[in-house]
Order: sequence, then C-alpha cells, then structure tokens
Amino acid sequence: MSTVPEQELQVVYTTLYQIRLVNYVTLSSATLLAYDILTNLDKEISFIWRYYHNADEPYAFVPWNRRLRRMVIQGVCIFSRYYGLFYLIVYFAVYNHESFSVPVCRGFYYYTIFVGGILYTTLVNVIVVMRLSVFYRTFYGVEGLQKYQFFLAGVVSFEYLVELIMSILSAIWVRDRVVEPPAGVPWPGCVLSENPGDALVLPTWIIAILVATALFGCTLHLVFSSMRRRLRSFRDFTISSIREEIESLQPISQILVRDAVLFYIPMFVMLVTSIAANSVFHNFLSLVTSPLFMALSSFYSSRFIIHTRESIAISTNRWQVEDLDLSTLSDPCR
Repeated sequence: MSTVPEQELQVVYTTLYQIRLVNYVTLSSATLLAYDILTNLDKEISFIWRYYHNADEPYAFVPWNRRLRRMVIQGVCIFSRYYGLFYLIVYFAVYNHESFSVPVCRGFYYYTIFVGGILYTTLVNVIVVMRLSVFYRTFYGVEGLQKYQFFLAGVVSFEYLVELIMSILSAIWVRDRVVEPPAGVPWPGCVLSENPGDALVLPTWIIAILVATALFGCTLHLVFSSMRRRLRSFRDFTISSIREEIESLQPISQILVRDAVLFYIPMFVMLVTSIAANSVFHNFLSLVTSPLFMALSSFYSSRFIIHTRESIAISTNRWQVEDLDLSTLSDPCR
C-alpha cells in the first residue's frame, strides 16, 4: 500500500520538472526574440515603421485602395514582429503562476489553441506565397503567375482548414479535461486530467511538414527552371556551374532563395522533432517544442518582409520606398 503514494509523488515531481524545463525553453525563446528586435531596430524603423513615409506623392493623393493595402501590409509586419514575443511572455507568465481557476485555465487553453501555432503557421505561409508569386511573375510572367496562384492558394488554404478543424476538435476535447491542481502542491500553470492523444496532435504537424516541403519545392523548381536555360545536359550540372548560376541571380532572387533555404531546414527539423516528442513523450514534455516553433515563426516572418524591402531599397537606392513592382527588380531584361 505504501508504494502507491510514492509512485504518485514521483509522477508529480516528474511533471513539475518538465514544466520547469518548458519554462526554461520559453524564456530562452522570448529572450532570443527580444534580442533580435533590439539588434535590428534600425532596420525595423526604416523598413517597417517608416516604410511608407516620404513617398513621392502626398498621402492625401494616394487612392483609398492603396492606402488600405499599405495599412494591411503594415499591420502584418508589426503583428508578425511583436505578437510572438507577447505570446511567449503570456505563456511563461501562466506557467509561473499558481492557483488558477478552472474557467481561467480553460480560457488559456482556448487561447493557445486558436491564437497560437495556427495563427503563425498561416501568417508565415501567406508571406511565403507572396514571395513565391514574385518568382513566378519574374520567370513566367503574369500568365504563369495566374497558372500557379491557384495551387499556392490551395495549399495554404488546405493547411489552414486542417488546422482549424483539429483546433476545434482539440478545444472540444480540452473543455471537460481542465482540472484543479493537486491539493497541497505548489503547481504552476494549468492542469489537464490527461494528455491529448496522437490523433489530435500529429495530423497538424504532418500537414505542416507537407505544406512546407511543397512550398520549398516550388522555390527549387523555379530556380531549376531558370538554370535550365543554359545547363542543358547532365554533364553541365557541376558544382562550379551551379554556383555560377546562383551568383548570376539578381539580388532580390538571391534573397528569396536564401531565406527559403534558411527557413525550411530549421522548420523541418522542428516539425519532425515535434512529431517525435508527441509520439514518445505522452506528458507535458511533448510541449517543449511549442515555444521554439513560435519563436522561429516570429523570427522568419519578420525577416521575410525586412529582407525583401531591404533588397528593394538597395536595388533602387531608395530607403523610403512606396509601392514598387518586385518583378521589375528581378528581371534583368526590364
């Protein structure tokens, strides 16, 4: 009979240790984002906050549809830059506070489900699709862009619908499983009576891997299509010739290719790690990759926008840029 309390105490001790480990990861992720914001504040002021200032035409003469587009783009930039840090701070604060009531914890779980990973995944996908559209318009023209737009929009919409459905199912599952923490135990954060099964978690990660791979494959296909104009035989595909082709790309194209590679590889590793963690650790430790995913998504979504605008500014020698057609900067024939 005495072994049962010891086993229960061991479970409580292990769970508290796992919560502390996740808190360390959350704090490290938030610190990384805060450091990145501070060290890149000069670029952020130029390419986000003051991006549309000092335009050629007075703001009063800008058509309303262009004003609306500017406001939307500006909102996406600012949101992608700061929301990840805000989310991680809230996440860390909740799991370092004790004695939350069941309704408060239920609201917190709803918040993480609907305004967490699904929001940033969709945001990053939209930004990647916008950048891919620049490639397709450059290499294939407006007709080629229209041909591939349906596929790109369909891929992003499919992932969003899958994640939305899984989020609704997760919210229904969580509703009746939020419980009070063990009596007499200084338990930080919120408690579920059981951990979600693989059926509620794995589909989202798997779809995210497939969509990220599809978008990355589109980028590689575009680069290969441009290289085939001179590399016609298999013997032409040497390291030196491929390097020469890559170096011959315009600056905006190099930025798009570089960011795509630097985004896909860490995100692919993170998603695979998330699947492994959810499959192996059926406990609180399976959440250890969530703060890292939010930090990476916040980091890359803002980088995509800043790098693109910086490349435009360098190409045009104008650091206060208004509305420019990106394809004109990538096509050397124009």
